[in-house]
Amino acid sequence: MTSFYLILALGLAVGLNHRAWAWRVVAQVTAVAALAMMGWSIWLANGDGTFAARPAADARPLLLNVMALVAVVVIGLLLALLPAQARRSVEAVPMWNRRLQWGQIGRLLHWGSAVLMLAALPMGLFVAALTPSPERAEFAGAHNGIGVTVLALLLLRVLAQAASPGPASPNGAARLNKLALYLLLLALPVSGLALAGATGSPVLGLHLPEAVPMPTARALHQLLSALFALAFAAHAGAVVWHHFVLRDRQLVRRMLR
Repeated sequence: MTSFYLILALGLAVGLNHRAWAWRVVAQVTAVAALAMMGWSIWLANGDGTFAARPAADARPLLLNVMALVAVVVIGLLLALLPAQARRSVEAVPMWNRRLQWGQIGRLLHWGSAVLMLAALPMGLFVAALTPSPERAEFAGAHNGIGVTVLALLLLRVLAQAASPGPASPNGAARLNKLALYLLLLALPVSGLALAGATGSPVLGLHLPEAVPMPTARALHQLLSALFALAFAAHAGAVVWHHFVLRDRQLVRRMLR
């Protein structure tokens, strides 16, 4: 399952930044299908008793339903933008970063990491909501594998930006948000590995030693997950605000065709 999500993430990253409009449209429709699948899975969990079995104080079902609603909004936006995607002409993107433009490598690593994290967050909540079963173990293994992959992509992003620095952040708040996201992309998977070691959940087929007590590892992973979700929401909200309200099209075009 980890391989599926990695292929999906990299496929979307390549497709959304392809010069040919047909590839961009296919990637956008694929993103719609992936979001619809996630929302449908959450909807089914509402009706099959998965969420009903959770204690009343458990906030995970509510958070997953909020994610499903956000997915519906994003699906509508992506579908509404399809005609413009088909009409729009784009310029070639260099392989490496430039002062005012992210290169193909930077875009691939950025969007690949973003798609993987958008899959990992609801998957982690699902794992916590499911009762022990082969299905839960499969989701947990995929969640752990995605975390290791995100960690590897972060290392590649740091090396790529050291080799060819990209555009500077537009303001101090954006720089702080970028730093927070990078630190969380490092700390969150590491805390997940600690939790996997404490719970005995395999990571890419390996069983890690218990380095941190389970209650501590779980609380830390949950805290870092919440912080990442807030930082990610702030990043996405700022991009939407600049693009649709301030009409600053160039901010998005630096990372997306």
